[in-house]
Amino acid sequence: MSNHNKILFFIGPSSSGKDTFFAKTLSMYDVLPIIPLTTRPIRPGEMHGKEYYFITQEEMNLLDAKNELIERRDYNAIQGMWSYATEKSAIDLDNFNYLTPNTWDGYQKFLNIYPRECLVPIYFQLDKGVRLQRALDRERNSKTSDYAEMCRRFLADEQDFPEDKIEFYKPYIIDNNGSIEETLEQLENIMVRKLNISPK
Repeated sequence: MSNHNKILFFIGPSSSGKDTFFAKTLSMYDVLPIIPLTTRPIRPGEMHGKEYYFITQEEMNLLDAKNELIERRDYNAIQGMWSYATEKSAIDLDNFNYLTPNTWDGYQKFLNIYPRECLVPIYFQLDKGVRLQRALDRERNSKTSDYAEMCRRFLADEQDFPEDKIEFYKPYIIDNNGSIEETLEQLENIMVRKLNISPK
């Protein structure tokens, strides 16, 4: 295994900006996406094989039974059970750097397989009020608004992203309370100066 290639984890609660800067990072730096599997319904604007591979719950369970997943997360959504997972076959760390939006639990499961020096957690920090307003704006502008699910995610994030995880895992922290330009500057400092990952 290469001793310089990395898997970067963009971690943060919903509407913290990690998905927006995930797309920008892929377009700006020499990293590949880890495209996860999910059983949740496809949303408007998403494409199979781009944001996620959309599969059935039965297909997810079969991959899990065959021990082909690095990590799996199950959520009791308003519409039913939604699962997300990463396949072992999705990663070739000998040849590429990778980027994944993920959770602390997902990061911990990668630690069970890969050396810590290969894994880089980057946490997106955002004022709760600003984050809730951004989530509300996103739902309001969606053709399929689901305010109940938005509220469920916001409350679940209070449990899934406690402050003590930051103390424990010691990630790089990006303060996303300011402008896009300010966040991109922080991102560049981490990617280029600290991790030595080349711009495209």
